[in-house]
Amino acid sequence: MFHYFHCGALARRLIAACCLGSSLLLGACGTSPVIPSGKFPPPVLNKVPLSIGLYMDSSLRNYVHLDKPADSARQEVHVGAASQALFSEFLAAQFHNMSILSEAPGAGRLPHNVQAILQPIIREVQIASPKTDKDSFHEAWIKYSLVLMSPSGEQITSWDVPAYGKHRAPDIGGGNASLTSAVREAMRDAAAGMALIFRDGEAIRQRVAAASARTQPAGSDL
Repeated sequence: MFHYFHCGALARRLIAACCLGSSLLLGACGTSPVIPSGKFPPPVLNKVPLSIGLYMDSSLRNYVHLDKPADSARQEVHVGAASQALFSEFLAAQFHNMSILSEAPGAGRLPHNVQAILQPIIREVQIASPKTDKDSFHEAWIKYSLVLMSPSGEQITSWDVPAYGKHRAPDIGGGNASLTSAVREAMRDAAAGMALIFRDGEAIRQRVAAASARTQPAGSDL
């Protein structure tokens, strides 16, 4: 129970910060999305004792979900920018040190202290809008993956991070504020899921060290 509450509170703070300045959602009836404003305190976590590189490719940064249901308005959900902010903010708080990488793993020089690389991937996005008065919720499903790699780009492991958000719509077919909220809720869910993945920081460090030992000469230290 403690972990659930802690991760949920963390996720709410993270997503509020992540959505600052992000054009998360366009479409529906053409109204402007509701985006929180203001400053929020950084999350407090037990840091994983690793220095990582974070690589986010253009397919994540620019990810847009397009959908035109037969019986409702066209949906254009800009997931990429907010996801980029989510992973940048969360992982910077979760790890001892983090560097943003501009080149793909194995394609260029890394900061000297990078011990492992994390690459988030958006696998799938699904959106559901209300169709009847009894079904008055917007829902959002986002399937992320997190790939953990050695500095040379060799995969060590990966985790699926499923995320779900739901928000009541003010009326059928009305505005996109509630859809924006549903997407934000899904990202909060993703943040809570990542907090659980990395809750045992020493186990993560040992996994990276074991992978490093397989590829480095004897006597090398992580």
